[in-house]
Amino acid sequence: MSKRISTRAKPGEKSPIAQYEPYTGPTPPIPQGVLRPFLPFLPHPDKTAPPQPPRPDLAPPPAGFTRTFHAAPAAYPKELKQATGTASRLPSPFRKIELGENATKEERSKRINAETIECIKQRTEATEWSLDEAKAAAPAGLWLAAERWRRDEPTGGVTLVCTHANGLHKEHWHPILHDILSRPVAATEAFGTLAPLTGGQVTIDEIWLLDDTNHGASLDLNAGRLGPAQSWVDDSRDVLNFVQHVLPRVTDDAEWHLRWGAATASGRPRAVIGMGHSFGANALIQAAHARPDLFAGLFLVDPMSPNHFVDHDAAVRNPVGSYWMVPAAIRRRDIWPSREEAYKALRDSPFFQPWADSIFDLYISHGIVPVDYSKPDGEVTLATPSWCEGAVFCEPEGLGLGWAKLKSLQVPAAFAMAGDATATMGPEKTREMVWRAALSRNEKIVDAGHLVVQERPVDTADSLWRFLSTLSAGKWGASSEEIRAEYSAAAPPRPRL
Repeated sequence: MSKRISTRAKPGEKSPIAQYEPYTGPTPPIPQGVLRPFLPFLPHPDKTAPPQPPRPDLAPPPAGFTRTFHAAPAAYPKELKQATGTASRLPSPFRKIELGENATKEERSKRINAETIECIKQRTEATEWSLDEAKAAAPAGLWLAAERWRRDEPTGGVTLVCTHANGLHKEHWHPILHDILSRPVAATEAFGTLAPLTGGQVTIDEIWLLDDTNHGASLDLNAGRLGPAQSWVDDSRDVLNFVQHVLPRVTDDAEWHLRWGAATASGRPRAVIGMGHSFGANALIQAAHARPDLFAGLFLVDPMSPNHFVDHDAAVRNPVGSYWMVPAAIRRRDIWPSREEAYKALRDSPFFQPWADSIFDLYISHGIVPVDYSKPDGEVTLATPSWCEGAVFCEPEGLGLGWAKLKSLQVPAAFAMAGDATATMGPEKTREMVWRAALSRNEKIVDAGHLVVQERPVDTADSLWRFLSTLSAGKWGASSEEIRAEYSAAAPPRPRL
């Protein structure tokens, strides 16, 4: 299934790197009617963006870069009629049963099950509408919380657009970005094969980090506007809307409110590279599939894009079994007496134990927010509430749409995969996925689970550096045949000391 490139790391060392060998098995057919064009974009209806929400200070960007924060108009309208509504971070729109502090285990289990069923019901009964129907309804517009790092003296480098995993936040890319921006130009290795590589000149002029509409700081911008259902197509449209309609209008001194503008026929205004993790990587795949001319490449960390579609009839018979990740999200604790108590409760939990300290600290500082911003020392809650995480997980076509669109994706795509392929439906489906796009290369961070960014930020930075270096050196490969031949001829395994 995969070729081992280096030996297993000892505690504290970097993870060994492996690769999925070229896939030569059967290619399943794409289900009929799956590939549909995106709903067209309209100008965002709001004249003024919501105010910037309070957040703790962050470590400054590297020397030579300036950080600013912005509200970017999300795709308008949404493809799902129920994507907008009146919901906010709290309370959950799925919660029908309120429990006291002394609730029994059985009562809590009953509440979680009822919430899970309601979450799934809202998504499966949600309706896609036409542009004319959306125009007539005039729903509220949503916003993306955006963070920008801009080089003070541009050098003609690339722009990175970063998306995150479900339930997590844009700030988790910070340690990785600090790492690569501090690296000197030097000989490195080719992405995937680890062959010696020279000639790469990694130059980054601008970075944009985006919180999904129902994640992180975007929850504050969209308070009272969120609906109970979310489509992964709309997450993809948010990314495309940003690159196609917002980014071309951004100036060096851009204000808090970023403006929307009509698309131009000239294609990419600058070299844009998408960086995404998990469902955020799926969003980039779908966005680049729709407009490959807007993207110079994609860095996809364990993308949730294997060949998997939820069977409708099976979901009717057993909704919880068909959307098994939803109850895991819904049962997540979401209130603590203080930020300090949240830290104590979470750091030693099995879910967070593998995380690097640098990422976990960012989760506590920016993934946890006051229930009441006027009481910063009072109760705290999840910046991305469990109901929003659950809404993302009950998506019937999302994974399969990413997989289907990989087949005709014409953009260099780097797959930085976890060693554990459970999240991407096992080694065989994962292998087929990473070789599906014409210009795909892959490598596997052996010691990482699905949360690669959180568990192995240094290894992720190494992988990103190899990707950017290989791309800039012009050594990516011009065809699937060329890339496959390079993998087949890769040097024999060698230890990384």
